Amino acid sequence: MTFFSKDNVKHFEVPGDDGKINTLPLLEAARGVVEMVSAFGKAFTPVKSDINGNIEKLQKKYEMDKEKFITINAMLDDEMENKNTDLAKVGGLWLVRGLNFLRTFMQLLIKEYKGGSKEESMKQIITAAYEATLKKYHGFIVKKVFSGVSSFAPYRKDFLLKMALGKEGMEEQVVNDMEVYLETMSPLLDVMGQLYKDKGLDTDDKV
Repeated sequence: MTFFSKDNVKHFEVPGDDGKINTLPLLEAARGVVEMVSAFGKAFTPVKSDINGNIEKLQKKYEMDKEKFITINAMLDDEMENKNTDLAKVGGLWLVRGLNFLRTFMQLLIKEYKGGSKEESMKQIITAAYEATLKKYHGFIVKKVFSGVSSFAPYRKDFLLKMALGKEGMEEQVVNDMEVYLETMSPLLDVMGQLYKDKGLDTDDKV
């Protein structure tokens, strides 16, 4: 078993043809994948805290009316109609952005590993994932902070050992399980990202 095995971490729920994103399965799976950031080291604690903060925004919105807000779609519809909160607008948007960063990191890691790369530093992968996902939404200060944080990225072998739950010789199994994990994470993020675009909520405003 590895970190990405279904017996260890909740996999994402792929939305149906109606595009509805069920709230609780999303939040449970998101909390699971965020634990992966712990393996990046203490320097990445702010990244983990930021993503968890957005999860909590959605949780707070859900708690306001559990029957009504069974889907992220219903939360957004409520906020756009009543303008009473922006928990789903802001929390959901930044959650999908943060998770997309993690997805891209995993995709790049898999590509390098399966391509036979011997590079052990993960700084380049983490930086590339950041530049492809979050960078355009960040102002100068946040970019500088992330640049500094990425310098503390762990070595690939150490990261994979943690994802193997401490078992030696499991690197290939970790990568294979990561691929399976992405089979549900990717379509969920694609649908959720499109939902925010369709509602005009995904802008290039910087923070």
